[in-house]
Amino acid sequence: MKTMRIGMNLLLWTDSPAFIKHEELVCTLHKWGFDGVEFPVAPMSHQDISAFSSLCDSLGLGRSAILALDAETADPASSDHRLRLAALNEIKRAIDKSIAIGANVLCGPLFQGLGRFTGAAPTPAEWGWSAETLRLAGEYALEGGVSLALEPLNRFEMYMVNTMEQATQFVKNIALPNVGLLADTHHSNIEENHTAEAWSKSYESIVHVHISENHRGMPGSGHAVTQGVFELLLKRNYEGWLTIEAFGQSVVNLIPRLHLWRAYAENEERIARGGLEFIRSQILPVRE
Repeated sequence: MKTMRIGMNLLLWTDSPAFIKHEELVCTLHKWGFDGVEFPVAPMSHQDISAFSSLCDSLGLGRSAILALDAETADPASSDHRLRLAALNEIKRAIDKSIAIGANVLCGPLFQGLGRFTGAAPTPAEWGWSAETLRLAGEYALEGGVSLALEPLNRFEMYMVNTMEQATQFVKNIALPNVGLLADTHHSNIEENHTAEAWSKSYESIVHVHISENHRGMPGSGHAVTQGVFELLLKRNYEGWLTIEAFGQSVVNLIPRLHLWRAYAENEERIARGGLEFIRSQILPVRE
């Protein structure tokens, strides 16, 4: 019987995985009991991707991939066709790297380039530009057997798509079988009145899940990761990834971007292992 698998996003330790630096980390995640690893693939070299793919194969670890776009250089929702083309090409490169590393899911907040706000709600034109760019990316991903899991972010990080309802309508407009949603507890905790209810209404579009606390620390130590989320996923027989997305003080580039002004645990190991234990306690009946 297929079950939910628990993954760990490497962004807790690095935004640029390199085999010579992080081989031991991946082995440690396997030793702790994770089923898979989520790689930020964009900055990774082809040599590192090949090495990590072989390592994960040898350990029996699954893989997913994650990507975010910088609005200054790549933006699916931009009025500038050059930025839209740059976004499409960057997503295509990430799809190629996802295939090479052995991931069948590429997730991320790809509706727009991050760091750009207009001071207004998204226009129909912006919605159309983004949808067309991501439709082309989805068609490319389909050829390689990769699903795109598009992530709505909270209103402080993105203006294009904030709620599961908006995101569901977006992927329905794209109408590709391999384009769905990444549901993230952190963002839903901010934007939804009730996370589990919102996810239930959008469930058929969900292809990937991030377990992320309100403070971005250890899952189970805050209030964003509710019992209702696990009850919903169990009830609906979800068979995808439950990937911990947590952040700390180790990745300097992410501190100002995500406003990580203090640590929420004594170290990264505590966040990862404590989060794994918490998730297991919520889905144990299915995993036994």
